Amino acid sequence: MGCPLRRGTLCPTHCKGSCASRLALAAANDDQDVPEAIHRYVRLGFKEGSLIRSMLSDKTVTELDRLARYTLSECEHTRQFVRFSQLSDGTYFSAFRPKADTVPLTCNYFAARMRGDRFCLLDPKHHVIAMHEEGDHRCAVNRLDDRLTRELSEHASDLAEGETYVHAMWKRFYDSVGLDGRDSSQRGYDLRASWMPKRFWGGLTELDSTLGSAM
Repeated sequence: MGCPLRRGTLCPTHCKGSCASRLALAAANDDQDVPEAIHRYVRLGFKEGSLIRSMLSDKTVTELDRLARYTLSECEHTRQFVRFSQLSDGTYFSAFRPKADTVPLTCNYFAARMRGDRFCLLDPKHHVIAMHEEGDHRCAVNRLDDRLTRELSEHASDLAEGETYVHAMWKRFYDSVGLDGRDSSQRGYDLRASWMPKRFWGGLTELDSTLGSAM
């Protein structure tokens, strides 16, 4: 239902529609129940065929949908809260720690926005890195071992000359358009905490308290 590749009541032999996309999103979730949820959903799909798309109240379907929706939410957080910094070799680098394996799902969004730049997007939690060369349309995604993940994470401090000043300018702009005295006792704090989850605050340049004296 809703799949453009559907032929009558049957799915095509090589399905590239929404069912496969939802399975991929669910598989990227960090929830410990993901393997069993996918197993049950696939078994149900083999049994029911294309009817599975209309079984919205089925417990197996709703569980997979829940996992997929959470991954979609983390993908949006990734697109919103990744902050790149220029390193001494000219590469732009960011380390981001989402609660789902979102870098392979979102890296080409950054490739489209930063087509003319060389950048690396590292997820130390899931041991994955997306690398983009200047002019490429897509990123190369690789899985890393613990040693290489640790070594790449250490490069984050090798900033280009003047990059700290750029960070400070961005923080000053953010502060200038914000609400004075916005803390847990002030109006507006809850709104920021809702739209900018606290678990990301440590990686946001605009909330870095160490930049106060950089200007």
